[in-house]
Amino acid sequence: MPARKTVLITPLNWGLGHATRMVPIIEYLLNNNANVLIAADKRPYDFLKQRFPETEIIRFPGFEPRYPHSSMMAVRLSASFPAFWRQSHQAHKVLQEIVKEKQVDIIVSDNRYECYSKHTYSIFITHQLQVQTKGFQKLFQPFITRLIYRYIKKYDELWIPDYEDTDENLSGKLSHVKQFPIRNYHFTGPLSRFKTISKKPFNETIDILVILSGPEPQRSILEELISKQALKTGLKTTILQSKPEVNTDIQKENIRIISHADDTQMAVLIQSASMIISRPGYSTIMDLHVFGKKAIFIPTPGQTEQEYLAKKMKALGYCYFEKQKSFELNKALLVSEKYTGIPKTTSQHQIESLIDRLLSGNIGNNN
Repeated sequence: MPARKTVLITPLNWGLGHATRMVPIIEYLLNNNANVLIAADKRPYDFLKQRFPETEIIRFPGFEPRYPHSSMMAVRLSASFPAFWRQSHQAHKVLQEIVKEKQVDIIVSDNRYECYSKHTYSIFITHQLQVQTKGFQKLFQPFITRLIYRYIKKYDELWIPDYEDTDENLSGKLSHVKQFPIRNYHFTGPLSRFKTISKKPFNETIDILVILSGPEPQRSILEELISKQALKTGLKTTILQSKPEVNTDIQKENIRIISHADDTQMAVLIQSASMIISRPGYSTIMDLHVFGKKAIFIPTPGQTEQEYLAKKMKALGYCYFEKQKSFELNKALLVSEKYTGIPKTTSQHQIESLIDRLLSGNIGNNN
């Protein structure tokens, strides 16, 4: 029988998406006798601590950008690169101490480029192999790709949370590239926290479920925008703030505001909603794919990946999207009627076989 493996999970802390899609991996590891450690910060820390209360979780700071109010996101993020580099370098040093102290066998890093170690088997998870740019930013795309690939090459494996098939994939050209950074790459199938959760029946329906996500200040700006418009419609609306560090549930006329919902409660809310309104973050798209839900997407201003995914979902006839600055709820609800919603997942996921191979000790560096 193979020796019990100690696996360290390190999700990026830019919103909750990178943490929530780690749930099926953590669950499967725990169910197969792995010793799981989690290193996270901010809201991912709070979410994973609540979700896996019996699992050891370490406070592990990382760089977190503050998204600007304007469309100058590329300029703001470029200016923050020195701070990003310094904090990532420091986090890498802390990681080596954790690996040594906890005798870590395997690291699974979701989009934290600095979370690799020469002393243990390191796996990088991302759907962002080709960062989307526009305008003058396109001049920097080759440099950005080389920089990303340079870091991924420090890992032993690359896991891509999507279908390999180009017809039914969700991420499009974000993940499906002509040349991968390393030879040892695997498509895991979409990863969602709702993949294994039991779908409980729901007795009550709601007209609109708003799922907020992402860094500030844009998360709060969207909440205020939709709250004002939903109040005027009289439609039964639930706003899920995605704040696991808070515990509130408030009713304001036709709007219910919930600070955070556990996976079971959120699954019920999603299934009971006639329409979902959210950012088109990739983790959100994977979650809605589990249920086959209709949605209206509002990309974070200036975030090119969300803009690309929103356009892809619209072009496929799945979901309507509108820019934040011109968003009108009544119009969006009317136009969205002709869209089918994201198809319900049918394909088998490959993540279990990848984890089985890791835990059996059948691993090697195939870069």
